[in-house]
Amino acid sequence: MKSNKIIREQAVLLERKARKGDIAIWREAAKRLSSPKSTETVVNVARLSRVGDGKAPLFVPGKVLGTGPVDKKLIVGAFSFSTSARSKIESAGGEALEIPEFVDRYPDGSGVTLVS
Repeated sequence: MKSNKIIREQAVLLERKARKGDIAIWREAAKRLSSPKSTETVVNVARLSRVGDGKAPLFVPGKVLGTGPVDKKLIVGAFSFSTSARSKIESAGGEALEIPEFVDRYPDGSGVTLVS
């Protein structure tokens, strides 16, 4: 488990959601968020734009960086966003949500795409 208190708290939040409703996506997200630094998830907005269809929400168990264009209205949940990533997502009409807010909005994980 990582030593960063906020990462630990959010991984526990995801794990509790997973156990409460037997929801595999939150279990996998908690596992990836808790992974060692050498395997942590870092995704650029260009990848999100390629993967996302603009309808289904995307979840990144790590950090989103601002490299590349965003040409769709994306709803993205992640542990953290660079300033440019948040700006690009919001400028395209999308939303950049922190983990607690994202999980509150999509508690059962239905329709959510896990991106890593």
